[in-house]
Amino acid sequence: MTKPQPKDASALKGKTGLRRLINATRYSAQGFKAAWKTEDAFRQESVLAVILIPVAVLLPVSLVYKLLLIGSIILVLIVEVLNSAIEAVVDRFGG
Repeated sequence: MTKPQPKDASALKGKTGLRRLINATRYSAQGFKAAWKTEDAFRQESVLAVILIPVAVLLPVSLVYKLLLIGSIILVLIVEVLNSAIEAVVDRFGG
């Protein structure tokens, strides 16, 4: 006999509240650590971000431009992590 399906998605999730936030933070940190260890491009882009974000803050431009510069640097890092994840899936299940 099959178990009845829960009526809301929260019933499908394990932890809630602060415990869930702590777990998510830990998993994210583990993912960034793995990206740092295994991905050359991520390491290079991270080092550049550490250099370029303070440069963006110190530039004599408006706050909007500073935020756009910093946002684009962070976007590059996010896209690199997503690209690495897609590559890992293709390597694992692809030919």
